[in-house]
Amino acid sequence: MKLLALLLVVLLSQALARQVPTKPFLRIETQMHTATIRRIAVDSSQTYLITGSTDKTVRVWELKTGKLLKVLRVPIDEGNEGIIYAVALSPDGKHLAVGGWTGRWDGKTFTIYIFDLKTGKIIKSIKALPEVVFALSYSKDGKYLAVGLGGNFGLRVFSVPDYKLIFSDKNYGDTIYSIDFSKDGKLVVSSYDSHIRLYDKSLRLLKKTRTSGGQKPHQVSFSEDVTKIAVGFDDTPAVEVYSAFDLGLLYRADTSTFKDCIFASVSFSEGYLYAGGTCVYGDDYIIRIWEREGKGKYKDVRVSRNTVLHILPIRGGVAFGTADPVFGVLTHDGRILLKRESVIADFRGQCGKMLLSSDGSSVGFGYTQDSDPTVVFDAEEFRLKDVEQVSRLEKPLMDHPNIRIENWRNTYQPYLNDKPIPLEKYERSRCYAIAPDGSGFVLGTEWYVRYYDSKGNLLWAVPVRIAWSVGISSNGRVVVAGLEDGTIRWYRTSDGRELLALFPHKDGKRWVLWMPEGYYVASEGGEELIGWHLNRSADEEADFVPLSKFKALFNKPEVIRRLFFTYDVRKALELTGVQALEVGDVAPPTVSILSPEDGSNLSSTNLMLRVKVRNSSREPATALKVFVDGKEVYEHRLSGTLKPEEVLTLSVKVPERDTFELSVVAQNRYVEGVPQSIRLFYRKPTSPQERSR
Repeated sequence: MKLLALLLVVLLSQALARQVPTKPFLRIETQMHTATIRRIAVDSSQTYLITGSTDKTVRVWELKTGKLLKVLRVPIDEGNEGIIYAVALSPDGKHLAVGGWTGRWDGKTFTIYIFDLKTGKIIKSIKALPEVVFALSYSKDGKYLAVGLGGNFGLRVFSVPDYKLIFSDKNYGDTIYSIDFSKDGKLVVSSYDSHIRLYDKSLRLLKKTRTSGGQKPHQVSFSEDVTKIAVGFDDTPAVEVYSAFDLGLLYRADTSTFKDCIFASVSFSEGYLYAGGTCVYGDDYIIRIWEREGKGKYKDVRVSRNTVLHILPIRGGVAFGTADPVFGVLTHDGRILLKRESVIADFRGQCGKMLLSSDGSSVGFGYTQDSDPTVVFDAEEFRLKDVEQVSRLEKPLMDHPNIRIENWRNTYQPYLNDKPIPLEKYERSRCYAIAPDGSGFVLGTEWYVRYYDSKGNLLWAVPVRIAWSVGISSNGRVVVAGLEDGTIRWYRTSDGRELLALFPHKDGKRWVLWMPEGYYVASEGGEELIGWHLNRSADEEADFVPLSKFKALFNKPEVIRRLFFTYDVRKALELTGVQALEVGDVAPPTVSILSPEDGSNLSSTNLMLRVKVRNSSREPATALKVFVDGKEVYEHRLSGTLKPEEVLTLSVKVPERDTFELSVVAQNRYVEGVPQSIRLFYRKPTSPQERSR
């Protein structure tokens, strides 16, 4: 009986475990991150710069030019699932480790994904990690991957390339946020338990030291000569340098000009010491550069408009990533050689400034932090207007005789009429607005848009990533929020259902307006700013299909126009006579090229092409098309009876061309998918044996 009971418990837990969602997710795609860059990584040849972001993407850049090479997508879900907190690139540039709030499909444990950087494919998953992954680092010889976990779950080290666990240290009291390997194989780890720890190349703990500069040591960095370790802190502006032999404090870098900020991110680079965090001059966040490894004179360089979150050494300087999001390269003499700027509207500091029409269909906003509204988007006329051209717009109501919101700005404990408003642990209040009739209020937080009645009873909460600005239309029908990802979202006041979203590109010209169901309208070039994320499985990279692929089916401005008459998607569809469709029912099939490999040399024009075709929806693949340098050379019709996933071999004639790009695309009866491409090289056979093949 006990065995049967245990079996039932196991089966029940498996049944309750979350599955990888098969439904599509609409995601912004601007060729740049739309949320905080938490971590960066660089290979030893300094060919690639990797950026990992809370927008749930990892991006591969050419370090020299800043050119975007690849976008890597892990499986995601609503809420936190898929948020990237850590990335690490193997020294040879072949493997990329990605972790964060990732792969929690059993509802308990987390996963690290290992990508093959060349193919962009997930080749390995490190599973069953007990907490969120906040730090990743490969050893300089590429033999080990070290992992820092949240809470008190400590350190794990895996061998490479099999990624088997070879070492763990669970004697930690708080989260690990940084790990660094030295050239000679030592390992230093910082934890918010107030300690840094030093391990030798055999992973034996040499020393554990309580830091004196602050209680939350953040980033740690070895000097090139492996004699020193720099430490930045998340609770003070201190920057300390410790001995890499016994963790004795050697000296403190001069940070005396700052008191109410932090230098959490630090890095040695070729005899210089760099540090950045929340320290600012005016509105600009700076990186401080000290000569003589932190003992000499310094210079401050303005690099961003938000927190500097990670710094790594490169030849001649450092690479950095920030919360704007921005990334770049800074030299020892203070020159910024490379900088990719944010392309999203920044709604920080705009609480109480949003303008709304009475029905909520027009919203006024500014593109930059702390700015007053400069433009108005009209969701019925589908155009941006100068704010001076629009009348009868109102600011959010912030005062009411029966509703008094206090201590709300960037705090963990806001109050309603002197009573605390319950939030989740570490959830921070950011903004609020009161309903015009005093019946309730909306609170924008770090993680939710929350709506309460006038007594403080929570009526609904919608998960988001930082609601910086909120408002309620004067007719009381919609709540509008400006979010961290640069979008403006409309929610139905009665139940919190999202009705509409707008992404206004920072160029002031392009925009896309869409409903969660996929119906949209866009400016010229705007529909390329968004697409559908399609999960494959728990152990595979996700697909991404631009919204423009669905134009014939979902570009329906008439439906959106009716939305502010009905505030109901179903009724808007009925009034316009548009057939209700689900993107998940019509999403295009995907194709992967199995052989030949990218970069292969051919000696024959008769190519045997092996591909894997996967149906992403109920609509089966109907055709495969092959292109050479953009010109169609082959089409393979399918009967519509293809299995959900099937491998096919195609015989394709290719040209006698030194080098060419071969692309394959799959389609169903509604939509054509995204091409998958490889570069091939042709060498004309010279010997009789080769010519006879």
